[in-house]
Amino acid sequence: MMNVVKIALAVICNFILYLSFGSLLTRRYVRKNGDGSCPVLISVVTGFFFYYFVFFIFCIPPMRYFRPLSLLTRIWVPTAVIIVLISAVLNGRDWIEGFRRIGRYIKGHPAAMIILAVIVGIQVVLVSCTYNFTLDAAYYVANVATSVQTDMMNVYDPFTGAWQDHYEMRYFFATYSIQDSVVCQLTGIPALIWTKSVMAVTIILLTNMVCFMIARELIVYKNGRNEKEASGEGAGKGIIADPEITVVIMMGLIFLVNMMFTTIYTSSLFLMTRTYEGKAIVGNLALLTVFLLFIRMNDESLKIRPWLTVFMVCFGAATISSSANMLLPVELTVLFVPMIVRKKKWGMIPKYIACVIPGLVFSAAFVLYVKGYFVLYTFPK
Repeated sequence: MMNVVKIALAVICNFILYLSFGSLLTRRYVRKNGDGSCPVLISVVTGFFFYYFVFFIFCIPPMRYFRPLSLLTRIWVPTAVIIVLISAVLNGRDWIEGFRRIGRYIKGHPAAMIILAVIVGIQVVLVSCTYNFTLDAAYYVANVATSVQTDMMNVYDPFTGAWQDHYEMRYFFATYSIQDSVVCQLTGIPALIWTKSVMAVTIILLTNMVCFMIARELIVYKNGRNEKEASGEGAGKGIIADPEITVVIMMGLIFLVNMMFTTIYTSSLFLMTRTYEGKAIVGNLALLTVFLLFIRMNDESLKIRPWLTVFMVCFGAATISSSANMLLPVELTVLFVPMIVRKKKWGMIPKYIACVIPGLVFSAAFVLYVKGYFVLYTFPK
């Protein structure tokens, strides 16, 4: 029971971090488009990627020059606390209003919210109790445990404990597991509990939040975003008689798809059995978040489009798994290039290119490393 409480508290702390970082990212976009309040859900989801982007900036220099993990912990923890405090000062009132909107929405749709809570609750139980024995799953847990025990970052092989004379480029830029190591070193939470339970629950909740927002964009909103309906005011005046029930139905169908289509060819397998792995995050959360932002960009009434948010999501995803280096540029091209041509918004081309660049740069670095053009050693040379 105590472990369940610890996991719940840790998940809440994660969401506070993501909300704090994400509010700084979405603040300008929301205010420029005429809504002074904080959209809590989108801030939390995009804040997840922004958080890992900022962590990447602080993590790479100490790791590159083989400094101990404890040094990174001493640097990162005060930095994160300062960012949270700054965000609280700037966005505190908006957070209060945002949570009030959520409260009104729940009160306005109690039946739909109960069904939705059951759907998400089942997924939380399943992913936190899944027995995963794959090699990749073992790597994530072992890498975190090895980093904590050796007080180093990516220097020792997590499977054998042997010292590695150079950094493996496949994992060098993916600092996601290093952040897990920082938290485990700081809190004393075992690596297995943090990775398999805390992060698995966090990812499944974030993924469902994105699916919920996509469902509301496609079903409830008409002629652009309708914040009154999002807050529960004027609900039921959407495209159909009771759009919120339709949203729940869509969430239920998504749940069934993720449950039934768990083959090696779908992202559902990763989401439901390998939830805390980088590939699962990229294949489900990152791709869906970019798709959500793409839907919102098609709103002609927007004064400013969230290109900075898209860039941070793409860059943040690249720091979670190298799979993002291929998947995100492809998705961006498939979605945004036709939109640019259809709308004849040629000024969007540089912004699209900027969003693609992180994945291409990391991919190029990996190819050059594989071809033997450079190597980063784990000792002075």
